[in-house]
Amino acid sequence: MRSNSDNGRYNAPSGNVTVMAGEEDSSWIEAVLHGEREAFSRLVAKYQRPLYAALRRLVRNHADTDDLLQEAFVRAYQHLKDFDRGRPFYPWLHRIAVNLAITFMQRRSRQTTFSGLSTEEIFPAAPESDNPDVKAERHELLTALEKAIERLPAEQRVVLLLRTREDLSYQELSERLGIEMGTVMSRLARAREKLRAWLRPYLESSAIEKKR
Repeated sequence: MRSNSDNGRYNAPSGNVTVMAGEEDSSWIEAVLHGEREAFSRLVAKYQRPLYAALRRLVRNHADTDDLLQEAFVRAYQHLKDFDRGRPFYPWLHRIAVNLAITFMQRRSRQTTFSGLSTEEIFPAAPESDNPDVKAERHELLTALEKAIERLPAEQRVVLLLRTREDLSYQELSERLGIEMGTVMSRLARAREKLRAWLRPYLESSAIEKKR
């Protein structure tokens, strides 16, 4: 189930992607469960791009993302009989993929770099400035933020990134991760508190903080 891509990479769509199951998905799933294995390739073709994009935001490495993507589809195929066909297919598939990503991040010895998260998602927005010193300090802060995110436990990192990059609601996070909504909120709050605490000394000594 390798991807159809240029130079081994998906042309994944940007932004939040909402993919809902309908009669088409149900018919393909029904066909697979009745022995028509080739019908599953249609589900792969339909959902590999948005699922790749979601995983890439968590793992940030193409090769690892591609491996997790394939494993997610294999797991989905193996457990398709357990899927509740009265519910959308993609959230179920997404949950499988995210759980694999969490396990992957917990097991590997080195941490992943998570770029792309802005300081405004952790701290109140600072006024724009053309001052070179302020711009330099903002760049340093973004670098420090990425390193701080690396220090978060995998469960907190995933909740934070799914919330900020996938724009999932607390209810959606609860359903995708298979945890209580209160746990979602607690993990997200702890992640933000840790990031603020780790970066506060830097902010207090920077021109960015002084200009707030």
